[in-house]
Amino acid sequence: MDAMRGGSHVSEDAHDQVSALVTGGGSGIGLGIARALLASGATVTIAGRSAERLLAARHALAAQSLDVSRLHEVTADITHEEQAEAAVAAAAATAGPLTAVVACAGEPRGQMAPVTELDLGQWRSVYENNVVGTMLTLKYGARELVRAGGGSFIAISSISALLTARFAAPISSAKAALEQLCRVAAVELGPSDVTVNVIRPGLVVVPRQDLPAEMADDFVSIIPLHRLGAPDDIAGLVRFLTGPEARWVTGQVISIDGGQTLNRAFDARPWVEPVFGQDRMRGLVPRVMS
Repeated sequence: MDAMRGGSHVSEDAHDQVSALVTGGGSGIGLGIARALLASGATVTIAGRSAERLLAARHALAAQSLDVSRLHEVTADITHEEQAEAAVAAAAATAGPLTAVVACAGEPRGQMAPVTELDLGQWRSVYENNVVGTMLTLKYGARELVRAGGGSFIAISSISALLTARFAAPISSAKAALEQLCRVAAVELGPSDVTVNVIRPGLVVVPRQDLPAEMADDFVSIIPLHRLGAPDDIAGLVRFLTGPEARWVTGQVISIDGGQTLNRAFDARPWVEPVFGQDRMRGLVPRVMS
């Protein structure tokens, strides 16, 4: 642990002593994070709801000539407390004391709608998947990090938490809550040598992403680097935050967005207008007559 947490020596392969749990590790950003950690020598447990998706992730990583003998899978819905607790326990039992936990599972978009049209069920779903899931991963993951003598907790947020995007109130407010949760945790866990940080990605291209072409064009137009993100863009920062160079970095929220936060939020109108129309987009909802 001296090489990882506060010591002066850094091993040549700094991640060969890292044991990491990555929730949402079966696809998208989570899979990219698992790939980067495996390639750096870490032992990695990926958790997700779908056993089939986790198995497909194993095959994909093996096909890239990575050492999947250091990869483990656990099927769990981390919005359910008993499953979140069991997933953390399984990762610690299988891969040794956990030194890194990455909370990547979440609902990336949520309902796009005016605040006067928000659906309570969809609102609760966004909070369950992003805030509750992260809280439970933190609750049980941090216990293992403390028992290990220190480690790194990283949560994946979104630039939606910072930028004011019309019609994106559910995901924006949920990610903002996630970020404040992690700031509080950083203060509480610092004395146990546990760092807590948040990564705030911009739009990252992942499979099964239903993005209207007009909206994709809008994103690219407001990103100074003129491209959308890739999972590897996020994974590189995770690799840094779980390594020895980041042992004095905690309580930070770091945007990786190609510079988008220098400009403005995305325009959700292409999603929202066909559903609600212009009048309802400005809050004019017909009164329901009984």
